[in-house]
Amino acid sequence: METTLTAVAEQALRGGTRAGLEALLKASLRLTGATGAALYEGRVCVMKVGNVPARRAEGTKRPSILEVWPAPLTTSQRSVVARFSAFAPALLAAHAREVAQGARQARLLEEKLRLERTVAMQDKRRSRAAHDLRTPLMVIKGYVDMMIKGTGGPLGAQAQRYLERIAKVAADQKELIDRRLSPPAPGLDDLRPVLTHAFAPRQGRAAPTLSLPAERTVPVRGARADWELLARTLAKGTVGAVAVDVHLGPAPEASHWLLRVRACPGAALTARTEAVLRQLARRLGGTLAVAVEPRLEVTLVVPGDDAFPVPAHR
Repeated sequence: METTLTAVAEQALRGGTRAGLEALLKASLRLTGATGAALYEGRVCVMKVGNVPARRAEGTKRPSILEVWPAPLTTSQRSVVARFSAFAPALLAAHAREVAQGARQARLLEEKLRLERTVAMQDKRRSRAAHDLRTPLMVIKGYVDMMIKGTGGPLGAQAQRYLERIAKVAADQKELIDRRLSPPAPGLDDLRPVLTHAFAPRQGRAAPTLSLPAERTVPVRGARADWELLARTLAKGTVGAVAVDVHLGPAPEASHWLLRVRACPGAALTARTEAVLRQLARRLGGTLAVAVEPRLEVTLVVPGDDAFPVPAHR
Protein backbone atom coordinates (compact mmCIF):
# COMPACT_ATOMS: atom_id res chain seq x y z
CA MET A 1 0.00 0.00 0.00
CA GLU A 2 2.80 2.42 0.88
CA THR A 3 4.48 1.67 -2.45
CA THR A 4 1.21 2.51 -4.22
CA LEU A 5 0.87 5.81 -2.33
CA THR A 6 4.46 6.69 -3.19
CA ALA A 7 3.73 6.03 -6.87
CA VAL A 8 0.61 8.22 -6.64
CA ALA A 9 2.63 11.05 -5.08
CA GLU A 10 5.28 10.78 -7.82
CA GLN A 11 2.54 10.88 -10.45
CA ALA A 12 1.15 14.05 -8.84
CA LEU A 13 4.60 15.65 -8.87
CA ARG A 14 5.27 14.79 -12.51
CA GLY A 15 1.84 15.28 -14.07
CA GLY A 16 0.05 17.62 -11.67
CA THR A 17 -2.40 17.01 -8.86
CA ARG A 18 -5.28 15.97 -11.15
CA ALA A 19 -3.11 13.16 -12.47
CA GLY A 20 -2.31 12.21 -8.86
CA LEU A 21 -6.00 12.18 -7.89
CA GLU A 22 -6.86 10.02 -10.89
CA ALA A 23 -4.03 7.62 -10.03
CA LEU A 24 -5.34 7.42 -6.43
CA LEU A 25 -8.86 6.47 -7.56
CA LYS A 26 -7.60 3.89 -10.06
CA ALA A 27 -5.36 2.36 -7.40
CA SER A 28 -8.32 2.13 -5.01
CA LEU A 29 -10.29 0.21 -7.68
CA ARG A 30 -7.38 -2.14 -8.30
CA LEU A 31 -6.74 -2.92 -4.62
CA THR A 32 -10.37 -3.28 -3.53
CA GLY A 33 -11.88 -4.87 -6.64
CA ALA A 34 -14.58 -2.15 -6.76
CA THR A 35 -16.22 -1.00 -10.01
CA GLY A 36 -16.42 2.69 -9.17
CA ALA A 37 -14.68 5.25 -6.96
CA ALA A 38 -15.22 8.94 -6.27
CA LEU A 39 -13.54 11.61 -4.22
CA TYR A 40 -15.78 14.17 -2.55
CA GLU A 41 -15.02 17.45 -0.88
CA GLY A 42 -18.10 18.17 1.20
CA ARG A 43 -20.99 17.53 -1.20
CA VAL A 44 -18.94 18.29 -4.32
CA CYS A 45 -17.57 15.44 -6.39
CA VAL A 46 -14.00 16.38 -7.25
CA MET A 47 -13.24 13.33 -9.42
CA LYS A 48 -14.68 9.91 -10.18
CA VAL A 49 -13.76 6.79 -12.16
CA GLY A 50 -15.84 3.76 -13.10
CA ASN A 51 -19.51 3.32 -12.26
CA VAL A 52 -20.43 5.83 -9.57
CA PRO A 53 -24.06 6.18 -8.38
CA ALA A 54 -25.66 9.55 -7.70
CA ARG A 55 -24.50 11.16 -4.45
CA ARG A 56 -27.11 11.32 -1.69
CA ALA A 57 -28.22 14.88 -0.97
CA GLU A 58 -27.62 14.61 2.77
CA GLY A 59 -24.03 13.44 2.17
CA THR A 60 -21.32 13.30 4.78
CA LYS A 61 -20.21 16.30 6.78
CA ARG A 62 -16.55 15.38 6.47
CA PRO A 63 -14.57 17.89 4.38
CA SER A 64 -13.21 15.17 2.07
CA ILE A 65 -13.91 11.47 1.66
CA LEU A 66 -13.11 8.63 -0.73
CA GLU A 67 -15.94 6.21 -1.52
CA VAL A 68 -15.91 3.04 -3.59
CA TRP A 69 -18.77 0.91 -5.01
CA PRO A 70 -19.68 -1.68 -4.06
CA ALA A 71 -18.78 -1.05 -0.45
CA PRO A 72 -15.67 -2.90 0.75
CA LEU A 73 -16.41 -6.17 2.51
CA THR A 74 -13.12 -7.40 3.90
CA THR A 75 -10.96 -5.81 6.55
CA SER A 76 -8.10 -5.45 4.04
CA GLN A 77 -10.34 -3.57 1.60
CA ARG A 78 -11.63 -1.25 4.30
CA SER A 79 -8.04 -0.60 5.39
CA VAL A 80 -7.10 0.40 1.83
CA VAL A 81 -10.04 2.81 1.59
CA ALA A 82 -9.26 4.31 5.01
CA ARG A 83 -5.57 4.76 4.17
CA PHE A 84 -6.32 6.32 0.78
CA SER A 85 -8.97 8.57 2.36
CA ALA A 86 -6.34 9.82 4.82
CA PHE A 87 -3.98 10.60 1.93
CA ALA A 88 -6.61 12.31 -0.24
CA PRO A 89 -6.80 15.63 1.73
CA ALA A 90 -3.12 16.30 1.04
CA LEU A 91 -3.70 15.87 -2.69
CA LEU A 92 -6.84 18.03 -2.54
CA ALA A 93 -4.97 20.80 -0.72
CA ALA A 94 -2.18 20.65 -3.30
CA HIS A 95 -4.79 20.75 -6.06
CA ALA A 96 -6.37 23.85 -4.52
CA ARG A 97 -2.97 25.54 -4.40
CA GLU A 98 -2.32 24.54 -8.00
CA VAL A 99 -5.65 26.01 -9.13
CA ALA A 100 -5.00 29.22 -7.15
CA GLN A 101 -1.51 29.49 -8.65
CA GLY A 102 -2.93 29.01 -12.14
CA ALA A 103 -5.48 31.75 -11.55
CA ARG A 104 -2.77 34.04 -10.20
CA GLN A 105 -0.59 33.30 -13.22
CA ALA A 106 -3.48 34.15 -15.53
CA ARG A 107 -4.05 37.44 -13.69
CA LEU A 108 -0.35 38.30 -13.90
CA LEU A 109 -0.29 37.52 -17.62
CA GLU A 110 -3.33 39.72 -18.16
CA GLU A 111 -1.71 42.51 -16.13
CA LYS A 112 1.52 42.11 -18.12
CA LEU A 113 -0.35 42.45 -21.41
CA ARG A 114 -2.21 45.50 -20.08
CA LEU A 115 1.05 47.15 -19.00
CA GLU A 116 2.63 46.40 -22.38
CA ARG A 117 -0.30 48.08 -24.13
CA THR A 118 -0.05 51.05 -21.76
CA VAL A 119 3.70 51.41 -22.37
CA ALA A 120 3.21 51.19 -26.14
CA MET A 121 0.53 53.89 -25.98
CA GLN A 122 2.73 56.10 -23.80
CA ASP A 123 5.63 55.70 -26.25
CA LYS A 124 3.37 56.83 -29.10
CA ARG A 125 2.15 59.81 -27.09
CA ARG A 126 5.70 60.74 -26.13
CA SER A 127 6.83 60.54 -29.75
CA ARG A 128 3.96 62.75 -30.91
CA ALA A 129 4.58 65.24 -28.09
CA ALA A 130 8.30 65.39 -28.90
CA HIS A 131 7.53 66.04 -32.57
CA ASP A 132 4.92 68.71 -31.78
CA LEU A 133 7.31 70.52 -29.44
CA ARG A 134 10.41 70.26 -31.60
CA THR A 135 8.79 71.45 -34.85
CA PRO A 136 7.98 75.06 -33.82
CA LEU A 137 11.23 75.24 -31.85
CA MET A 138 13.28 74.34 -34.92
CA VAL A 139 11.39 76.94 -36.98
CA ILE A 140 12.24 79.60 -34.40
CA LYS A 141 15.86 78.46 -34.31
CA GLY A 142 16.08 78.60 -38.12
CA TYR A 143 14.78 82.16 -38.31
CA VAL A 144 17.09 83.29 -35.49
CA ASP A 145 20.12 81.71 -37.19
CA MET A 146 19.30 83.50 -40.47
CA MET A 147 18.94 86.84 -38.70
CA ILE A 148 22.16 86.38 -36.74
CA LYS A 149 24.02 85.62 -40.00
CA GLY A 150 22.70 88.87 -41.46
CA THR A 151 20.40 87.34 -44.07
CA GLY A 152 17.73 89.94 -43.33
CA GLY A 153 20.14 92.84 -43.17
CA PRO A 154 22.53 94.35 -40.61
CA LEU A 155 21.59 94.23 -36.92
CA GLY A 156 22.30 96.57 -34.07
CA ALA A 157 24.22 95.47 -30.99
CA GLN A 158 21.09 95.28 -28.86
CA ALA A 159 19.19 93.23 -31.46
CA GLN A 160 22.19 90.93 -31.77
CA ARG A 161 22.17 90.31 -28.01
CA TYR A 162 18.43 89.60 -28.07
CA LEU A 163 18.84 87.07 -30.88
CA GLU A 164 21.75 85.36 -29.16
CA ARG A 165 19.67 85.08 -26.01
CA ILE A 166 16.77 83.61 -27.98
CA ALA A 167 19.14 81.12 -29.64
CA LYS A 168 20.51 80.05 -26.26
CA VAL A 169 17.03 79.62 -24.79
CA ALA A 170 15.95 77.62 -27.85
CA ALA A 171 18.99 75.33 -27.49
CA ASP A 172 18.28 74.84 -23.79
CA GLN A 173 14.64 74.10 -24.56
CA LYS A 174 15.61 71.51 -27.19
CA GLU A 175 17.96 69.82 -24.71
CA LEU A 176 15.16 69.74 -22.14
CA ILE A 177 12.75 68.19 -24.65
CA ASP A 178 15.32 65.60 -25.68
CA ARG A 179 16.03 64.70 -22.06
CA ARG A 180 12.40 64.55 -20.90
CA LEU A 181 10.72 62.99 -23.93
CA SER A 182 13.37 60.74 -25.45
CA PRO A 183 13.09 57.02 -24.60
CA PRO A 184 14.92 56.36 -21.32
CA ALA A 185 18.37 54.88 -21.66
CA PRO A 186 19.11 51.69 -19.71
CA GLY A 187 20.53 52.47 -16.29
CA LEU A 188 23.67 51.22 -14.61
CA ASP A 189 23.13 48.10 -12.49
CA ASP A 190 25.76 48.97 -9.89
CA LEU A 191 27.81 52.15 -9.49
CA ARG A 192 30.24 50.68 -6.96
CA PRO A 193 32.55 48.81 -9.40
CA VAL A 194 32.85 51.95 -11.56
CA LEU A 195 34.04 54.01 -8.57
CA THR A 196 36.32 51.24 -7.31
CA HIS A 197 38.04 50.99 -10.71
CA ALA A 198 38.37 54.77 -11.20
CA PHE A 199 39.81 55.37 -7.72
CA ALA A 200 41.98 52.25 -7.61
CA PRO A 201 45.42 52.85 -6.01
CA ARG A 202 48.02 53.86 -8.59
CA GLN A 203 51.66 54.82 -8.47
CA GLY A 204 52.14 58.49 -7.63
CA ARG A 205 48.73 58.87 -6.03
CA ALA A 206 47.59 58.29 -2.48
CA ALA A 207 45.22 55.39 -1.96
CA PRO A 208 41.69 56.86 -1.65
CA THR A 209 39.35 55.89 1.17
CA LEU A 210 36.19 54.38 -0.33
CA SER A 211 32.99 54.33 1.72
CA LEU A 212 30.49 52.34 -0.38
CA PRO A 213 27.33 50.39 0.58
CA ALA A 214 28.43 46.84 1.29
CA GLU A 215 25.06 45.15 1.74
CA ARG A 216 23.44 46.00 -1.61
CA THR A 217 24.05 47.21 -5.15
CA VAL A 218 23.69 50.85 -6.17
CA PRO A 219 21.60 51.00 -9.38
CA VAL A 220 21.42 54.43 -11.00
CA ARG A 221 20.01 55.98 -14.13
CA GLY A 222 22.19 56.95 -17.05
CA ALA A 223 24.55 55.21 -19.45
CA ARG A 224 27.55 53.34 -18.10
CA ALA A 225 29.89 55.34 -20.36
CA ASP A 226 28.74 58.62 -18.77
CA TRP A 227 29.29 57.27 -15.26
CA GLU A 228 32.74 55.94 -16.16
CA LEU A 229 33.71 59.30 -17.64
CA LEU A 230 32.45 61.13 -14.55
CA ALA A 231 34.34 58.80 -12.19
CA ARG A 232 37.57 59.14 -14.22
CA THR A 233 37.21 62.93 -14.30
CA LEU A 234 36.77 63.04 -10.51
CA ALA A 235 39.77 60.78 -10.00
CA LYS A 236 41.99 62.91 -12.29
CA GLY A 237 40.79 66.10 -10.62
CA THR A 238 41.96 64.85 -7.21
CA VAL A 239 45.24 63.27 -8.35
CA GLY A 240 47.38 65.87 -6.55
CA ALA A 241 45.69 65.46 -3.15
CA VAL A 242 47.40 63.88 -0.16
CA ALA A 243 44.15 62.33 1.08
CA VAL A 244 41.00 61.51 -0.90
CA ASP A 245 37.73 60.31 0.62
CA VAL A 246 34.94 58.91 -1.59
CA HIS A 247 31.51 58.41 -0.02
CA LEU A 248 28.45 56.87 -1.70
CA GLY A 249 25.10 56.45 0.04
CA PRO A 250 21.43 57.49 0.18
CA ALA A 251 20.80 61.22 -0.19
CA PRO A 252 18.45 63.24 2.04
CA GLU A 253 16.15 63.53 -1.00
CA ALA A 254 13.89 60.52 -1.40
CA SER A 255 14.94 57.95 -4.06
CA HIS A 256 18.31 59.66 -4.69
CA TRP A 257 21.96 58.69 -4.20
CA LEU A 258 24.68 61.00 -2.92
CA LEU A 259 28.26 60.77 -4.20
CA ARG A 260 30.75 62.97 -2.29
CA VAL A 261 34.48 63.27 -3.01
CA ARG A 262 36.68 65.17 -0.57
CA ALA A 263 40.35 65.88 -1.24
CA CYS A 264 43.00 67.79 0.73
CA PRO A 265 45.44 69.34 0.41
CA GLY A 266 46.85 69.97 -3.05
CA ALA A 267 43.72 69.25 -5.11
CA ALA A 268 41.90 71.72 -7.32
CA LEU A 269 39.51 71.46 -10.23
CA THR A 270 40.28 73.38 -13.39
CA ALA A 271 37.47 75.34 -15.04
CA ARG A 272 37.34 72.81 -17.86
CA THR A 273 37.15 69.85 -15.48
CA GLU A 274 34.33 71.46 -13.51
CA ALA A 275 32.47 72.26 -16.73
CA VAL A 276 32.73 68.60 -17.83
CA LEU A 277 31.47 67.40 -14.44
CA ARG A 278 28.50 69.77 -14.54
CA GLN A 279 27.60 68.70 -18.05
CA LEU A 280 27.75 65.01 -17.06
CA ALA A 281 25.68 65.69 -13.94
CA ARG A 282 22.94 67.33 -16.04
CA ARG A 283 23.00 64.44 -18.49
CA LEU A 284 22.58 61.98 -15.62
CA GLY A 285 19.68 63.98 -14.20
CA GLY A 286 21.55 65.09 -11.07
CA THR A 287 22.89 68.21 -9.41
CA LEU A 288 26.53 69.04 -8.74
CA ALA A 289 27.98 71.25 -6.00
CA VAL A 290 31.68 72.18 -5.74
CA ALA A 291 33.34 73.73 -2.69
CA VAL A 292 37.02 74.67 -2.46
CA GLU A 293 37.33 75.85 1.14
CA PRO A 294 38.49 74.58 3.58
CA ARG A 295 39.12 71.67 1.19
CA LEU A 296 37.98 70.53 -2.22
CA GLU A 297 34.57 68.87 -1.93
CA VAL A 298 32.50 67.69 -4.92
CA THR A 299 28.94 66.55 -4.15
CA LEU A 300 26.72 64.86 -6.74
CA VAL A 301 23.06 63.97 -6.06
CA VAL A 302 21.44 61.71 -8.67
CA PRO A 303 18.13 59.84 -8.88
CA GLY A 304 18.23 56.11 -8.32
CA ASP A 305 16.77 53.47 -10.60
CA ASP A 306 12.95 53.36 -10.15
CA ALA A 307 12.99 49.56 -10.34
CA PHE A 308 15.24 49.34 -7.25
CA PRO A 309 14.15 51.65 -4.42
CA VAL A 310 16.88 53.61 -2.65
CA PRO A 311 17.00 52.90 1.11
CA ALA A 312 15.95 55.75 3.39
CA HIS A 313 18.63 58.26 4.38
CA ARG A 314 19.85 57.87 7.92
